[in-house]
Amino acid sequence: MSWKSFPKRYAGFSRAERYGIAGLCGCILLVLIVRLCLPHWVKHQAPDTSAYENEIALFRQAVDSVQAAKSIASVEPTDAGRLTAELFYFDPNTATDKDWERLGMTSRQIRTIRNYQAKGGHFRKKEDVGKLYTVSVTQYKLLEPYILIAGEASSSKKQPEKQPETVPAKENAPVADIPARTLVHIDLNVADSSELTRLSGIGPVLASRIVKYRNRIGGFADAAQLSEVYGIKPELVEKLTPQLSADRSLIRKIAINTATFKDLVSHPYIGEQQTKGILNYKKLQGRINGLDELVRNNILTREEADKIEPYISFGE
Repeated sequence: MSWKSFPKRYAGFSRAERYGIAGLCGCILLVLIVRLCLPHWVKHQAPDTSAYENEIALFRQAVDSVQAAKSIASVEPTDAGRLTAELFYFDPNTATDKDWERLGMTSRQIRTIRNYQAKGGHFRKKEDVGKLYTVSVTQYKLLEPYILIAGEASSSKKQPEKQPETVPAKENAPVADIPARTLVHIDLNVADSSELTRLSGIGPVLASRIVKYRNRIGGFADAAQLSEVYGIKPELVEKLTPQLSADRSLIRKIAINTATFKDLVSHPYIGEQQTKGILNYKKLQGRINGLDELVRNNILTREEADKIEPYISFGE
């Protein structure tokens, strides 16, 4: 074999092999072209995470609220004013800021008391002081012997109040068999988690869920809404209703004419479809003057409008 024929013999390709190589190169070239052009053909859309971010924000807000409630409830008399308080008889309806300060109240607690009174709050009996979420149970017990409310003493003499006996609840007993601990009255929009545990059938876990749900919806409009809290049965709500109230003036409302998509859809009573309908209607009309407009235009049903009515305002 000649050295001249060596390359041709061992490095040459047949016609079929050349066709195969050409086809393979063509396929590789086609794949490269598709790979380079694919980003221009398919537009990548970033996922909408606003709903998840809103849920995270609400969760953090609820956790902060529960932690704040626990810190208030855990204040011991030594921290709440045993060492710094000057105990004396006082009327909470007429006490000045200086009086509250002498009693061991912090500036934050005094502001809360003033806000309560500015909204029409009035202390009709000494137990009302203990109902303020900013006053811990131990702090109230420290002040309770020194609270004198005008008119309370005379009325109590005429009609002495008999305290119900406290009977321990049976384990796994049905709701109807749970005895009352003490006759207490709770404002669902004021009470903290420690105050809520004073209700029969409400433990720390359910109390924490109530506070968390209250933060989500902006406040309770009616005691019946407790049945919307996970783990609370309707029969328990019915049993507790005589002891419950809800101050609607404390509800956090949504200004519907300036609200964003996130503001509306984050409320448990307003779904994504209703939010889009409300915003589209507002864009067309410029302003919404009442929920009846949304009902007439089939954006909300009458039931949906009645449900969200306490949480909506129409101001700027």
